[in-house]
Amino acid sequence: MPYFLRTFPRRSRPVLGLLLLLMAFSGCRLYEPPRYERLKFAPGAPETRVLMIGDSLTYYNDLPGLLQQFSAGEAAPIFIEDHTTPLAALSQHWAMGDAAQRIATGRFDYVVLQDFSRKPVTDAEECLKYFVLFDEVVKRAGGKTLVFQNWTRRDLEKDYPALEKTYGTIIDRTQARLAPIGAAWKLCAAERPDIALLLDDRHPTDAGSYLAACVLYDVIYNKKSAALPADRPGPKLPASVLLALRSIADRTANPVAP
Repeated sequence: MPYFLRTFPRRSRPVLGLLLLLMAFSGCRLYEPPRYERLKFAPGAPETRVLMIGDSLTYYNDLPGLLQQFSAGEAAPIFIEDHTTPLAALSQHWAMGDAAQRIATGRFDYVVLQDFSRKPVTDAEECLKYFVLFDEVVKRAGGKTLVFQNWTRRDLEKDYPALEKTYGTIIDRTQARLAPIGAAWKLCAAERPDIALLLDDRHPTDAGSYLAACVLYDVIYNKKSAALPADRPGPKLPASVLLALRSIADRTANPVAP
């Protein structure tokens, strides 16, 4: 059962009905079954614990599982967990309470925070508020926040300056690390317009999620995804496209030394 259905409060079932209706109109998939087999860890084995909190931009195409597969050859591969809810902003994750509780108890090295797609543009103040609140919980738990930079919706490229400004303010306030996924998408659109990143007006194609996973890998490990083995599990895309997406991610994320 999808995470958000398992955790939705019983008293809020009328709200759930409205949410499902909105999803039907938006074309948002309710749930994305795992595409990639999860890594298994022996007791006490080194691991990098990552929690991803967000909405369908995070769970489409099993981005969490793809990111974990990228890490399979690392000395400390990723243990992945995600708390995702369709059409949910960070404010709603905060109100439900369970995401913050999981951060506090999960011993995560990194928590990836992704807000609702246009929230950084339409309500920058609220967006900042909840990034700060979640970041405080992450820091108290001994982890680090990674800020998932959203991409712009189809035909709304004009949003990018406002989007970039909001994320800049978030980084200034939290001193968290930015995962510049939106910037990578922007570069890809300029250099490789033949690679379709959007499935509809906002959701990622396989290529879009692959590019996001490359950026996250670069940021978490301070390495370049271009150096990953070619046989890593991933979407069925031409090898030339995968290499182009890795290159774009590496140039955007600009990995730094630990």
